[in-house]
Amino acid sequence: MGELVKLTHWEDIAVVTIDNPPVNALSPGVPEGILDSIKASANDPAVKAIVVIGAGSTFIAGADIREFQKVTSGEKARVTLHPMLLAIEDSPKPVIMAIHGQALGGGLELAMAGHYRVIAPAAQVGQPEVKLGIIPGAGGTQRLPRLAGIAKAVEMCAFGEPIPAREALALGIVDRVIEGDLLTGAVAFAREVADRPAPKTRERNEKLAAVDPAVF
Repeated sequence: MGELVKLTHWEDIAVVTIDNPPVNALSPGVPEGILDSIKASANDPAVKAIVVIGAGSTFIAGADIREFQKVTSGEKARVTLHPMLLAIEDSPKPVIMAIHGQALGGGLELAMAGHYRVIAPAAQVGQPEVKLGIIPGAGGTQRLPRLAGIAKAVEMCAFGEPIPAREALALGIVDRVIEGDLLTGAVAFAREVADRPAPKTRERNEKLAAVDPAVF
């Protein structure tokens, strides 16, 4: 297998490409590669913003279920994605997640750690962990309510059904639907927001107020 995460540049925009076929799962080596690429780009004075995208037909369709089995069997210790997610969110340069295909489970949790999200029209996002008998374990229960609102976040985490791109846009999970080539559109969007503040999802509280407790 070749390099799982590739770092390239479109002039002043760094492009981090996840290339772990068939579904770009967050297998060992992928989170580490993303973290290294984010840190290198953040420290590169020539880089104004960072785009994260998946190779092939999808963004990230989730974690690697084989790794869960190794943890539950005691074969290996539990690994957390939080250091990578915090490094993305704390990047001094805007990180734009470019979603096509599916961003599910850990894939959506990674995307929500970015400062902005753009999406292809046919893409879907979701937190389907409940269908495996688990809950989102990498910040999904914390970041999703801040983007989509508590009621929708509860629904998505409790039932596990993905939602389409246009609904994700209407809810505030993503910031723009990109028609045409996703990478080209994402790079253009990155240049558009390069000089703006980089909003941290974990600090967004505007959708957490005045919630009916009945939604739980």
